[in-house]
Amino acid sequence: ECIQISDDIAPEHLEIQTANAAEVGKKCANYGGLFVGEHAAEVLGDYGAGPNHTLPTGGTGRYTGGLSVFNFLRIRTWMRIDDQSASQGMVDDSIVMARLEGL
Repeated sequence: ECIQISDDIAPEHLEIQTANAAEVGKKCANYGGLFVGEHAAEVLGDYGAGPNHTLPTGGTGRYTGGLSVFNFLRIRTWMRIDDQSASQGMVDDSIVMARLEGL
């Protein structure tokens, strides 16, 4: 129940100090920074051993992580279709979806 509450809140900093802290930590999904065990104080993550001090706040840990090099990469997508007959099913599905959207 505590893990679900924590995941709903998505805290900026989440300290786990239980007898089975590593196991509990693996079950947590939404947080900015995770501090596992009685010696992993949050202040160490911010100023000493931690990889990042710029963490998601306001529950945004539900869909994003801390600032990293990935925030500065430009993601580009592309496609190529060489076999028209093999892709015809995808074309048909795309026509259906486009019509449903009113395009």
